[in-house]
Amino acid sequence: MGLKTWLGASRAPDHGDRHTDVQALLDAIERLEAQQRRTADQIKRLLRDQERLMARVDDGAKTESKWRKIFNHQLSALVRHVCLPLDRLPPSHALNARRFRLRSQNEEDGILYALLERAGWGRRRFVEIGSGKSGGTAASLAHDCGWSGLMIELSAASVELARRKFAGNRGVTVVRERVDPQNVNAILTDHGYGGDVDLLSIDIDSYDYWVLEALTAVSARVLVLEYNALFGPERRVTIPPNQSLDSTPKGYGGASLAALEALARTKGYRLVACENAGVNAFFLRDDVAPGTEGVTPREAFKPLRSRTDLEDAEVCTDIYAAVERLRLPLVDV
Repeated sequence: MGLKTWLGASRAPDHGDRHTDVQALLDAIERLEAQQRRTADQIKRLLRDQERLMARVDDGAKTESKWRKIFNHQLSALVRHVCLPLDRLPPSHALNARRFRLRSQNEEDGILYALLERAGWGRRRFVEIGSGKSGGTAASLAHDCGWSGLMIELSAASVELARRKFAGNRGVTVVRERVDPQNVNAILTDHGYGGDVDLLSIDIDSYDYWVLEALTAVSARVLVLEYNALFGPERRVTIPPNQSLDSTPKGYGGASLAALEALARTKGYRLVACENAGVNAFFLRDDVAPGTEGVTPREAFKPLRSRTDLEDAEVCTDIYAAVERLRLPLVDV
Protein backbone atom coordinates (compact mmCIF):
# COMPACT_ATOMS: atom_id res chain seq x y z
CA MET A 1 0.00 0.00 0.00
CA GLY A 2 1.38 3.47 -1.00
CA LEU A 3 1.85 6.29 1.47
CA LYS A 4 -1.03 8.33 0.06
CA THR A 5 -3.39 5.34 0.11
CA TRP A 6 -2.36 4.43 3.68
CA LEU A 7 -2.83 7.96 4.94
CA GLY A 8 -6.18 8.19 3.22
CA ALA A 9 -7.35 4.92 4.76
CA SER A 10 -6.14 5.85 8.25
CA ARG A 11 -7.72 9.28 8.56
CA ALA A 12 -10.67 9.69 10.94
CA PRO A 13 -13.29 12.26 9.91
CA ASP A 14 -14.11 13.16 13.56
CA HIS A 15 -10.59 14.14 14.67
CA GLY A 16 -10.78 17.81 13.61
CA ASP A 17 -7.32 19.36 13.26
CA ARG A 18 -5.70 15.98 12.69
CA HIS A 19 -7.97 15.43 9.71
CA THR A 20 -7.00 18.84 8.30
CA ASP A 21 -3.29 18.03 8.66
CA VAL A 22 -3.68 14.67 6.97
CA GLN A 23 -5.66 16.21 4.11
CA ALA A 24 -2.98 18.87 3.60
CA LEU A 25 -0.32 16.16 3.49
CA LEU A 26 -2.36 14.16 0.96
CA ASP A 27 -2.76 17.25 -1.23
CA ALA A 28 1.00 17.92 -1.06
CA ILE A 29 1.76 14.33 -2.04
CA GLU A 30 -0.68 14.56 -4.96
CA ARG A 31 0.98 17.78 -6.16
CA LEU A 32 4.41 16.15 -5.84
CA GLU A 33 3.30 13.09 -7.84
CA ALA A 34 1.82 15.35 -10.57
CA GLN A 35 5.08 17.30 -10.72
CA GLN A 36 7.04 14.05 -10.99
CA ARG A 37 4.84 12.95 -13.89
CA ARG A 38 5.34 16.30 -15.64
CA THR A 39 9.10 16.10 -15.08
CA ALA A 40 9.21 12.54 -16.44
CA ASP A 41 7.25 13.63 -19.53
CA GLN A 42 9.62 16.56 -20.04
CA ILE A 43 12.64 14.25 -19.78
CA LYS A 44 11.10 11.89 -22.35
CA ARG A 45 10.47 14.82 -24.73
CA LEU A 46 14.00 16.09 -24.24
CA LEU A 47 15.41 12.63 -24.97
CA ARG A 48 13.29 12.34 -28.13
CA ASP A 49 14.38 15.82 -29.23
CA GLN A 50 18.00 14.87 -28.57
CA GLU A 51 17.65 11.71 -30.66
CA ARG A 52 16.08 13.67 -33.53
CA LEU A 53 18.78 16.33 -33.30
CA MET A 54 21.56 13.73 -33.33
CA ALA A 55 19.96 12.01 -36.32
CA ARG A 56 19.79 15.37 -38.16
CA VAL A 57 23.42 16.10 -37.30
CA ASP A 58 24.43 12.64 -38.54
CA ASP A 59 22.40 13.02 -41.73
CA GLY A 60 23.86 16.47 -42.27
CA ALA A 61 27.40 15.16 -41.87
CA LYS A 62 26.73 12.37 -44.35
CA THR A 63 25.17 14.78 -46.83
CA GLU A 64 28.10 17.17 -46.50
CA SER A 65 30.57 14.31 -47.03
CA LYS A 66 28.65 13.11 -50.08
CA TRP A 67 28.58 16.53 -51.75
CA ARG A 68 32.19 17.22 -50.80
CA LYS A 69 33.14 14.00 -52.58
CA ILE A 70 30.99 14.87 -55.62
CA PHE A 71 32.67 18.27 -55.89
CA ASN A 72 36.10 16.66 -55.54
CA HIS A 73 35.27 14.17 -58.30
CA GLN A 74 33.96 16.89 -60.62
CA LEU A 75 37.15 18.90 -60.17
CA SER A 76 39.22 15.78 -60.79
CA ALA A 77 37.25 15.10 -63.98
CA LEU A 78 38.22 18.52 -65.34
CA VAL A 79 41.89 17.98 -64.47
CA ARG A 80 41.90 14.56 -66.16
CA HIS A 81 40.29 15.98 -69.29
CA VAL A 82 42.86 18.78 -69.55
CA CYS A 83 46.02 17.00 -68.44
CA LEU A 84 45.87 13.26 -69.19
CA PRO A 85 47.03 11.87 -72.55
CA LEU A 86 43.75 10.03 -73.07
CA ASP A 87 44.64 8.88 -76.60
CA ARG A 88 47.72 7.06 -75.28
CA LEU A 89 46.08 5.21 -72.39
CA PRO A 90 45.09 1.52 -72.62
CA PRO A 91 41.43 1.16 -73.69
CA SER A 92 39.93 0.42 -70.26
CA HIS A 93 41.93 3.21 -68.60
CA ALA A 94 41.09 5.66 -71.37
CA LEU A 95 37.36 5.06 -70.91
CA ASN A 96 37.59 5.19 -67.13
CA ALA A 97 39.54 8.45 -67.25
CA ARG A 98 36.60 10.06 -69.09
CA ARG A 99 34.29 9.54 -66.12
CA PHE A 100 32.25 12.46 -64.76
CA ARG A 101 28.86 13.03 -63.20
CA LEU A 102 25.90 14.91 -64.61
CA ARG A 103 22.98 12.89 -63.28
CA SER A 104 24.54 9.54 -62.44
CA GLN A 105 25.60 8.40 -58.97
CA ASN A 106 29.04 7.03 -59.77
CA GLU A 107 30.31 9.12 -62.71
CA GLU A 108 28.86 6.71 -65.24
CA ASP A 109 27.79 9.62 -67.46
CA GLY A 110 31.31 10.35 -68.70
CA ILE A 111 32.07 6.71 -69.51
CA LEU A 112 28.74 6.32 -71.29
CA TYR A 113 29.26 9.39 -73.45
CA ALA A 114 32.78 8.23 -74.30
CA LEU A 115 31.38 4.88 -75.44
CA LEU A 116 28.67 6.54 -77.52
CA GLU A 117 31.31 8.65 -79.26
CA ARG A 118 32.86 5.39 -80.43
CA ALA A 119 29.68 3.43 -81.03
CA GLY A 120 27.56 6.21 -82.52
CA TRP A 121 24.20 7.39 -81.18
CA GLY A 122 21.98 5.30 -83.43
CA ARG A 123 18.27 5.90 -83.00
CA ARG A 124 18.73 7.31 -79.48
CA ARG A 125 16.56 4.74 -77.71
CA PHE A 126 17.19 3.16 -74.32
CA VAL A 127 15.76 0.63 -71.90
CA GLU A 128 16.45 1.12 -68.18
CA ILE A 129 15.45 -1.83 -65.97
CA GLY A 130 15.57 -0.62 -62.37
CA SER A 131 15.53 3.10 -63.00
CA GLY A 132 14.83 4.24 -59.45
CA LYS A 133 13.60 7.79 -58.95
CA SER A 134 16.65 9.26 -60.72
CA GLY A 135 16.24 7.55 -64.10
CA GLY A 136 19.35 5.43 -63.65
CA THR A 137 22.17 5.28 -66.19
CA ALA A 138 19.97 6.78 -68.90
CA ALA A 139 18.95 9.85 -66.88
CA SER A 140 21.32 12.28 -68.60
CA LEU A 141 20.52 10.90 -72.06
CA ALA A 142 16.81 11.43 -71.41
CA HIS A 143 17.07 14.77 -69.62
CA ASP A 144 19.97 16.50 -71.35
CA CYS A 145 19.97 14.87 -74.79
CA GLY A 146 16.31 14.21 -75.47
CA TRP A 147 16.58 10.43 -75.91
CA SER A 148 13.45 8.30 -75.90
CA GLY A 149 13.22 5.27 -73.72
CA LEU A 150 11.51 2.93 -71.32
CA MET A 151 12.19 3.16 -67.59
CA ILE A 152 10.99 0.28 -65.42
CA GLU A 153 10.84 0.50 -61.63
CA LEU A 154 9.08 -1.43 -58.84
CA SER A 155 8.68 1.32 -56.23
CA ALA A 156 5.48 3.31 -56.71
CA ALA A 157 7.01 6.38 -55.06
CA SER A 158 10.07 6.24 -57.32
CA VAL A 159 7.91 5.81 -60.41
CA GLU A 160 5.91 8.92 -59.53
CA LEU A 161 9.07 10.96 -58.91
CA ALA A 162 10.63 9.78 -62.18
CA ARG A 163 7.48 10.62 -64.12
CA ARG A 164 7.54 14.16 -62.75
CA LYS A 165 11.27 14.48 -63.40
CA PHE A 166 11.02 13.47 -67.07
CA ALA A 167 7.62 14.98 -67.79
CA GLY A 168 9.24 17.40 -70.23
CA ASN A 169 10.36 14.52 -72.49
CA ARG A 170 7.32 12.84 -74.00
CA GLY A 171 9.52 10.13 -75.43
CA VAL A 172 10.22 8.72 -71.96
CA THR A 173 7.81 6.12 -70.58
CA VAL A 174 8.08 5.21 -66.89
CA VAL A 175 6.23 2.07 -65.82
CA ARG A 176 5.81 0.25 -62.55
CA GLU A 177 6.60 -3.45 -62.94
CA ARG A 178 8.32 -6.22 -61.03
CA VAL A 179 10.75 -7.55 -63.64
CA ASP A 180 11.71 -11.21 -63.53
CA PRO A 181 13.05 -13.78 -66.02
CA GLN A 182 9.53 -14.90 -66.89
CA ASN A 183 8.08 -11.50 -67.83
CA VAL A 184 10.98 -9.34 -68.99
CA ASN A 185 10.54 -9.98 -72.71
CA ALA A 186 6.77 -9.42 -72.62
CA ILE A 187 7.16 -6.13 -70.71
CA LEU A 188 9.61 -4.74 -73.28
CA THR A 189 7.65 -5.81 -76.35
CA ASP A 190 4.32 -4.66 -74.87
CA HIS A 191 5.77 -1.16 -74.54
CA GLY A 192 7.26 -1.11 -78.04
CA TYR A 193 10.88 -1.82 -77.16
CA GLY A 194 11.60 -5.02 -79.01
CA GLY A 195 14.54 -5.20 -81.41
CA ASP A 196 17.54 -2.87 -81.46
CA VAL A 197 18.12 -0.22 -78.79
CA ASP A 198 21.17 1.92 -78.23
CA LEU A 199 21.46 1.42 -74.46
CA LEU A 200 20.25 -1.29 -72.12
CA SER A 201 20.89 -0.95 -68.39
CA ILE A 202 19.96 -3.58 -65.79
CA ASP A 203 20.09 -2.59 -62.13
CA ILE A 204 17.61 -4.47 -59.96
CA ASP A 205 19.93 -5.51 -57.10
CA SER A 206 18.74 -9.09 -57.13
CA TYR A 207 18.14 -11.39 -60.11
CA ASP A 208 20.09 -9.37 -62.66
CA TYR A 209 21.94 -12.44 -63.97
CA TRP A 210 18.76 -14.44 -64.58
CA VAL A 211 16.95 -11.50 -66.21
CA LEU A 212 19.88 -11.02 -68.60
CA GLU A 213 19.98 -14.74 -69.33
CA ALA A 214 16.26 -14.76 -70.21
CA LEU A 215 16.35 -11.52 -72.20
CA THR A 216 15.87 -12.01 -75.94
CA ALA A 217 13.46 -9.21 -76.88
CA VAL A 218 16.11 -6.50 -77.34
CA SER A 219 19.64 -6.22 -78.63
CA ALA A 220 21.53 -3.20 -77.29
CA ARG A 221 24.63 -1.67 -78.78
CA VAL A 222 25.79 -0.55 -75.30
CA LEU A 223 25.05 -2.69 -72.25
CA VAL A 224 25.45 -1.55 -68.63
CA LEU A 225 25.17 -4.10 -65.83
CA GLU A 226 25.40 -3.62 -62.08
CA TYR A 227 27.72 -6.20 -60.52
CA ASN A 228 28.30 -7.17 -56.90
CA ALA A 229 31.94 -6.30 -56.25
CA LEU A 230 31.83 -8.01 -52.84
CA PHE A 231 31.91 -11.33 -54.71
CA GLY A 232 35.40 -10.44 -56.01
CA PRO A 233 36.88 -10.42 -59.51
CA GLU A 234 37.14 -14.15 -60.27
CA ARG A 235 34.30 -16.31 -58.91
CA ARG A 236 31.32 -16.72 -61.23
CA VAL A 237 28.49 -16.60 -58.70
CA THR A 238 24.97 -15.25 -58.41
CA ILE A 239 22.05 -15.62 -56.05
CA PRO A 240 19.51 -18.23 -57.18
CA PRO A 241 16.45 -17.17 -59.15
CA ASN A 242 13.44 -16.43 -56.91
CA GLN A 243 15.65 -16.33 -53.81
CA SER A 244 13.92 -14.38 -51.04
CA LEU A 245 15.93 -11.35 -49.95
CA ASP A 246 13.97 -10.77 -46.75
CA SER A 247 16.24 -10.68 -43.67
CA THR A 248 19.37 -11.28 -45.73
CA PRO A 249 22.53 -9.27 -44.99
CA LYS A 250 23.42 -6.17 -46.96
CA GLY A 251 25.61 -7.19 -49.87
CA TYR A 252 23.83 -10.47 -50.59
CA GLY A 253 22.34 -9.98 -54.04
CA GLY A 254 23.08 -9.69 -57.73
CA ALA A 255 25.99 -11.45 -59.42
CA SER A 256 29.74 -11.21 -59.65
CA LEU A 257 31.45 -9.39 -62.51
CA ALA A 258 32.96 -12.64 -63.80
CA ALA A 259 29.51 -14.28 -63.91
CA LEU A 260 27.95 -11.38 -65.82
CA GLU A 261 30.90 -11.10 -68.20
CA ALA A 262 30.73 -14.80 -69.09
CA LEU A 263 26.99 -14.59 -69.73
CA ALA A 264 27.27 -11.36 -71.75
CA ARG A 265 30.00 -12.95 -73.86
CA THR A 266 27.64 -15.77 -74.86
CA LYS A 267 25.18 -13.09 -75.99
CA GLY A 268 27.74 -11.35 -78.19
CA TYR A 269 29.09 -8.64 -75.87
CA ARG A 270 32.58 -7.76 -74.67
CA LEU A 271 33.45 -6.10 -71.37
CA VAL A 272 35.25 -2.78 -71.90
CA ALA A 273 35.32 -0.96 -68.52
CA CYS A 274 34.07 -0.65 -64.95
CA GLU A 275 33.60 2.67 -63.16
CA ASN A 276 35.70 3.44 -60.09
CA ALA A 277 32.99 3.00 -57.44
CA GLY A 278 32.82 -0.73 -58.15
CA VAL A 279 29.13 -0.78 -59.12
CA ASN A 280 28.62 -0.76 -62.90
CA ALA A 281 30.26 -2.60 -65.78
CA PHE A 282 30.13 -1.44 -69.41
CA PHE A 283 29.88 -3.72 -72.45
CA LEU A 284 29.82 -3.20 -76.20
CA ARG A 285 28.10 -5.48 -78.68
CA ASP A 286 30.74 -7.29 -80.72
CA ASP A 287 29.76 -5.57 -83.99
CA VAL A 288 30.00 -2.09 -82.42
CA ALA A 289 33.16 0.08 -82.25
CA PRO A 290 35.59 -2.71 -83.19
CA GLY A 291 38.53 -0.46 -82.34
CA THR A 292 37.60 -0.56 -78.65
CA GLU A 293 39.17 -3.70 -77.24
CA GLY A 294 37.58 -5.95 -74.68
CA VAL A 295 39.16 -6.63 -71.29
CA THR A 296 38.98 -9.48 -68.79
CA PRO A 297 37.00 -9.22 -65.54
CA ARG A 298 40.25 -9.13 -63.58
CA GLU A 299 41.55 -6.23 -65.70
CA ALA A 300 38.34 -4.21 -65.44
CA PHE A 301 37.27 -5.07 -61.88
CA LYS A 302 36.95 -2.28 -59.33
CA PRO A 303 36.22 -3.01 -55.66
CA LEU A 304 33.18 -1.45 -53.99
CA ARG A 305 34.07 1.94 -52.54
CA SER A 306 32.46 4.24 -49.98
CA ARG A 307 30.12 6.86 -51.41
CA THR A 308 31.14 9.48 -48.83
CA ASP A 309 34.82 8.91 -48.09
CA LEU A 310 37.03 11.42 -49.91
CA GLU A 311 39.84 8.89 -50.16
CA ASP A 312 37.56 6.37 -51.91
CA ALA A 313 37.98 3.86 -49.08
CA GLU A 314 37.17 0.29 -50.09
CA VAL A 315 34.12 -1.30 -48.49
CA CYS A 316 35.51 -4.36 -46.71
CA THR A 317 32.76 -6.92 -46.16
CA ASP A 318 33.38 -10.66 -46.19
CA ILE A 319 30.14 -11.60 -47.89
CA TYR A 320 31.21 -15.21 -48.32
CA ALA A 321 31.63 -15.57 -44.53
CA ALA A 322 28.16 -14.11 -44.01
CA VAL A 323 26.72 -16.44 -46.65
CA GLU A 324 28.29 -19.45 -44.97
CA ARG A 325 27.25 -18.39 -41.47
CA LEU A 326 23.63 -17.83 -42.48
CA ARG A 327 23.57 -20.78 -44.88
CA LEU A 328 22.44 -18.66 -47.81
CA PRO A 329 22.60 -20.20 -51.27
CA LEU A 330 24.88 -19.09 -54.08
CA VAL A 331 24.93 -20.52 -57.59
CA ASP A 332 28.22 -21.07 -59.45
CA VAL A 333 27.58 -20.36 -63.13
